[in-house]
Amino acid sequence: MIVKKIKADTIKDAIKIIASSKCDEYVYEKLAKKIVGNSFVVENIDNRAANVLKQEAISCGCDVAVSKDVSLFKKGKSNIVICANTNQIEKLILKINGQPFGLKLLAQKINDINSFQLKQIVCANKKISLHKTLVTGIINLSPDSFFQNGIEDESFAAETALQMQKDGADIIDVGAESTRPGSKPVSVKFETEKIKKFLKLFRKKSKMPVSVDTYKPEVARVALAEGADIINDIYALRYKNKEMAKVVAKNNAAVVLMHMKKNPLTMQQNIRYNNTLNTIFNFLSEQINFALDSGIKKESIIIDPGIGFGKTVADNLLIIKRLFEFKALNVPLLIGLSNKSFLGEIIGTKNLDERPAATIAANIISVINGADIVRVHDVKETKKTLNVLERIKEI
Repeated sequence: MIVKKIKADTIKDAIKIIASSKCDEYVYEKLAKKIVGNSFVVENIDNRAANVLKQEAISCGCDVAVSKDVSLFKKGKSNIVICANTNQIEKLILKINGQPFGLKLLAQKINDINSFQLKQIVCANKKISLHKTLVTGIINLSPDSFFQNGIEDESFAAETALQMQKDGADIIDVGAESTRPGSKPVSVKFETEKIKKFLKLFRKKSKMPVSVDTYKPEVARVALAEGADIINDIYALRYKNKEMAKVVAKNNAAVVLMHMKKNPLTMQQNIRYNNTLNTIFNFLSEQINFALDSGIKKESIIIDPGIGFGKTVADNLLIIKRLFEFKALNVPLLIGLSNKSFLGEIIGTKNLDERPAATIAANIISVINGADIVRVHDVKETKKTLNVLERIKEI
């Protein structure tokens, strides 16, 4: 007799495990749902709802961790943890769907999270498939870039981008202003001219999706007119008078909403969060709603938790470890950690040449934990590594 503990992250994997028993195919999916975990944290729930939920959860075979205030029938709100597998959650949704105190809304939210499937990113007349992890290649046109001092020559930058395309990049992300910690802004004129020259050269030879790393609506307007598809905004549409949202919506472009504390010049000073993940999650949720209210389509929104933008090393690692929590926002999740200083601190060196291996390791963990897009300098190496991961996941 041999006994082994099993682990399945998806229903598909769980079905394969169940099938190994050679049981009736009729029960494959039903039993598989008992293997795959499907637990939730719910914050600020009405204590009355928490009491009802706990009783209904027990009847479904799952459980709910509640505060003492709930058990003592005290008024107010609290946080709870629903502990269940997929099968139990489906039963619980049906049970609470008609219940009072906001439980119907909770049922809808859980169902939306479980049923939502990412298929594509829509930007103007392009549709970028999400059937695999996307690789975004970084082109720095700023001489102040932390990585290899940037590429000041637009012709060489365009050729570099074309090579990235050959190496397997799905998107090119180009920027002309450094946003490294302590960096100072450049003029709109300088940034616009650099981006415009690059796009004119690149668009003569490639139609692949291009993301422009800018937070200035004047730059975005010109970039989109020159054939850019995505605006990668470190301010998440908050800069100045929030004009960027109108520019993106008018052009039917896609947008990356990133979390950043303060600004590039001050973001690494006096970093403090009461709850790092909650702060970032709530911010991104608010900016998604703002984008939608501004006329930007849901399928054109991407989020980025902002690794290194107003975060400590511990904050960055926590984000990567619990990246999956951001999937509840139901939009593609981008991670940008390529060769950043926190990786150098972890491996004990300031030498940029020694960061690529650490970058690949962190990116793979990020993809396993839910990243849909990785933004990198080393496209070829990243693509090869992801190909291995994808093959393993297909088995």
